[in-house]
Amino acid sequence: MTPPARILVTGATGAVGSAVVRALDAAGHETHGVSRRGGAGPRRHAWSIGAQEPPATLRGPWHAVVHCAGDTRWNLPAERAEAANVGPLKALLTATGAATHFVHLSSSYVTGLRGDTVSEVPDDYRNSYEWSKAAAERLVHALRDSADIVRFPIVMGARADGFLDRYSGFFWLPSALCSGAVPALVAEEKGVMDMVSTDDVAAHVVRLLADGPPAGRRLTVLGRGDRARRVDETFDTVRNALNSWRAEHGVPALDRLPYVAPEQWNRFYLPFAEEHLDRGQLTRITALRAYQGYLSVTEPFEVTDRVPDTALVLHRSIRRWAETHEASARRVPRPWGT
Repeated sequence: MTPPARILVTGATGAVGSAVVRALDAAGHETHGVSRRGGAGPRRHAWSIGAQEPPATLRGPWHAVVHCAGDTRWNLPAERAEAANVGPLKALLTATGAATHFVHLSSSYVTGLRGDTVSEVPDDYRNSYEWSKAAAERLVHALRDSADIVRFPIVMGARADGFLDRYSGFFWLPSALCSGAVPALVAEEKGVMDMVSTDDVAAHVVRLLADGPPAGRRLTVLGRGDRARRVDETFDTVRNALNSWRAEHGVPALDRLPYVAPEQWNRFYLPFAEEHLDRGQLTRITALRAYQGYLSVTEPFEVTDRVPDTALVLHRSIRRWAETHEASARRVPRPWGT
C-alpha cells in the first residue's frame, strides 16, 4: 500500500491505537482515528461503532481499516463483553468493502484454557474478555475472505522512554505494590510473562499494510515466545524501577514480597485469612484474583514475529508510570494486619 492511503484506526485514543495512528501518520498516510469521545485534531473523530451511523467524514471507501478498539476489562458480564468486543467489529466488517485491507488486533491470551479459539463456551476461557476476543476472531474468519489478525501479549510503553497514552491493565501492579494492596504475590514464580512495546505493534501494522492484503486470513503473533522473561524476573524489574524512582524522591524502598502459588493461596491461605481481613483488604484481594491466571502461564506463546528484548522497556515504562502517577508512586505500604 503506497502512501498516502486513506486509513481508519479504531480505538485511536487507547495505548495501542494511539501508537498505531502516530506510526501511520509518520509513514505518510491519511490516518483517521476514531474513539467514543474523539480527540484533538482534524482527523480525530467521535463515533460509537455499531451504536451510531458513521459521521459523513468517516464514510468509505477506505484503503485499510485497523481495528484496535476493545474493552480489556476481564470482569464484564458476558453480554457486555460481547457488546464491547464483538458488536463493533461486526458493524465494521459488514460496512467495509472487500477491497479494504482489514487488520484486526487481538490478544495472545485469546486461546484461553484449550489452546484455540474454536469453543463458544465461556468456561473454556479465563474470563469474558478472552471469550469475547475469541468470538471476534471467529467473526473475522466468517465474514472476510482476506484479513490480518494480529495477536500480542501484555503491552508496555515506547521503547525510547516508556511513554503510554493510557496506563491500564498491567499497571495495577506498581499501584498495588506501592499501596500495599496485597500481602504476597499470588503467581507461579517461574511462570512466563511475555510482553511487547507499543512500538512493536505499531511497526508491525505498518509493515502489514505496506505488504498489502493477504490471500486469505493471515495470523501473526508478536512476542518474545520461549525467550520471554519469567514472572519473578518481571516482578523484580518492576520493584527495582519503582525503588530507583522512590530513592530519587526520598521515598522508602519497597520490600520484596513472598510468592505463593495460586492453588496454595486459594485452597489454604485465603480461607484461613478471610475472617481476619477488613473490608478494604477483602475488596483488594477479590479484585486482584482475576490476574492470577495471567501470572500462572507456564508454557510460552508460539510467536511468528519475535520482538527485541523488553526488559529495558518494562523498566522505563514503570518509571514513566511513577512520573505520571506521582501520588500513587510515593505511597508507603501499610503492613497487613495493622
